[in-house]
Amino acid sequence: MQLADVSTFFSSMGSIPGILVMLLGLTFLITIHEAGHWLVARLLGFQTPVFSIGFGPRKWSIVLGKFWGTEFRLSPILAGGYVSLPEMQDETSAKEMMKQQGAEFKDLKFFPVWKRISVALAGVFFNFLGAIAMLFLLFTFMGEPSMKVDSTVVKGLATQVTIAKDAGIQPGDTFVSVGGKAVVTPEDLSKALGASKGQPVVVVVKRNGQDVTANVTPDQDGHIGVAIDVNGTQIFTPVSVGKAASDAGRITTSLLGQTAKGVGMMLHIVPRPPEIPASAMEVRGIVGIVQMGGAAFGMGIFNFVWFLVVISVNLIIMNLLPLPMLDGGHVVFFLWEKVSGKPVDAALKSKLYSIFFFLLISVFLLGFFNDIKHILLGS
Repeated sequence: MQLADVSTFFSSMGSIPGILVMLLGLTFLITIHEAGHWLVARLLGFQTPVFSIGFGPRKWSIVLGKFWGTEFRLSPILAGGYVSLPEMQDETSAKEMMKQQGAEFKDLKFFPVWKRISVALAGVFFNFLGAIAMLFLLFTFMGEPSMKVDSTVVKGLATQVTIAKDAGIQPGDTFVSVGGKAVVTPEDLSKALGASKGQPVVVVVKRNGQDVTANVTPDQDGHIGVAIDVNGTQIFTPVSVGKAASDAGRITTSLLGQTAKGVGMMLHIVPRPPEIPASAMEVRGIVGIVQMGGAAFGMGIFNFVWFLVVISVNLIIMNLLPLPMLDGGHVVFFLWEKVSGKPVDAALKSKLYSIFFFLLISVFLLGFFNDIKHILLGS
């Protein structure tokens, strides 16, 4: 890679302040998650020897103090955090964990399954509350956002439904009319196409300042195979505290459903609509997240905090996946213990951890590869 290529690569990553703020934002979200585990664990009587913001050995960390039986540390690798919960492990694993984290091992207490599940789910619950709180603060102090749409444009073309592509419509085209009816908003477009399901209709788009006519026949769902975007101005409308709170909860819940559906599409459990390109389902890694967060930071505080809300919701869905090493996996183990009357064999659990650790690393590397590919291609 030549010097010019290196310069282009790093400039495409975004501004240094944006990158640093996004890294701190990620650390903040993960700290909220771990704070949930810690608080519920302490309230239920679990040991929590260490709460660390960041990762790294104790000798390289700053000990902030000790409170409620927990040593709080600021560790050198600010890429998340953790809470030691030895009583969520078997004794052998707990001793090894305490040794690695430089904490004193004490006799373990036995806790019923419901308490252990409560601790396991507390992190995602706090992420949910944190997302609601962030949206509430945005709506209270800045107002609720809406877009004054000036035009609707073609963002991309689908590969499965190629009606628009075959008719000559191109990315970047601006919709002018469908069947003689003016199109300004996405709702205008959807309504006009929906009125012509299975019937030929004339679509007029503007391209390079010139009107271009295309003849299309929408499918039975009113689709022609385009992904759309809008041009317009973002405006903020003041709302009452009560409406800010209710809308924050409603929108966060809606985002959870949308994110779960998106994960289902990635896993091919839920069918992907033809207007959503396959590239949108690609796994992205920490580099891509930081890049997008840095870009959101450059667009203003509202967009940056909104992006943190989206990432917080993604953390919830990711951690609820029933995979060993994740919160959802712990819940599965505890439920199995409840049903069978005995915990999962420690040796089997260790093997499952090793297998899924390898798979998670593979997914991480795939995300990293996709991130670098998008940066190099400028997409």
